[in-house]
Amino acid sequence: MHDTTLSTVAAAIIDILEQGLPQDDAVVHFIASTHGDLPDTALAALVADGDDPQAASLLELLLFPGPAAALALEDVLGQAGLKASDLPALARAVMAGAPRAVARLPGGSRIPLPLSPESVRRLIDRLAPHRNLPAGLRARLETHLPSEARELAVAARQIGPDWTPAAAAFAQTLFDKLPPGAADTAQAAQLVRFALRFLADLPAGSLPLPALFARRNQLAAQLRRAAQQEEALAKSNYETLILSGNRLPYLHAPDIARELGHADAIIRAITGRPAPEGGASCQDLGVFAGLEELLSVFGDPAE
Repeated sequence: MHDTTLSTVAAAIIDILEQGLPQDDAVVHFIASTHGDLPDTALAALVADGDDPQAASLLELLLFPGPAAALALEDVLGQAGLKASDLPALARAVMAGAPRAVARLPGGSRIPLPLSPESVRRLIDRLAPHRNLPAGLRARLETHLPSEARELAVAARQIGPDWTPAAAAFAQTLFDKLPPGAADTAQAAQLVRFALRFLADLPAGSLPLPALFARRNQLAAQLRRAAQQEEALAKSNYETLILSGNRLPYLHAPDIARELGHADAIIRAITGRPAPEGGASCQDLGVFAGLEELLSVFGDPAE
């Protein structure tokens, strides 16, 4: 990697730190619920107090790069093409060039943040500048989902699939099946996010499509179990079922159904046909007088 590339990425990160890492309302709510309604000066003093054990966790929270910071840095990180071996040098460059850092709260308050080599290294690790979406996949997203491409590139960086040839080919096929300028971009983006999470959880050496079939059937089984559990609870109650030896795992049917729908849509997009049903099924074959008549239904195995 050229020193100029390293300097460019370091400068972009330093600029974010000095302008202020954007914080959202969830961070403000956490601070208020944990530390009370502190004025800015008291909050800054707490963050700067290295002897207070609460300061370390608060500093971790405020130095965490949220969605706004990740989006702001995505273009420069994507163009740099850093590798994991470049990260220590990048952390040193940021530490050397960042005289101060600031957390920018939604109301406009600016809270100074002390920096250390360890906190900067954690910040770099969380930005994951080495986990780039392959250029070909990024180009396809920009063609098919231009309004969502940067956010999906950020999602790919943060979720972190291992872009093996099989994973890249799977994603490429899916992205190519998305119609250019798709009208329902939100639905298409949800499919891409599901695919990214699925690929990130894929065991090493597994082929994506067979694994997706297996995941789809697992979701279908969970949805059936959720329906059975809901029916059982409607006829009884949780305590009675537990005392009767029933195991009632947490199964939220709407979430399962949504994930199952995503898996089905991806399988249909990639293969051009619905997913095969992998669960047990039954079919009424009628009434037969004897074994020979029954076996005749299944045909001659020699044919």
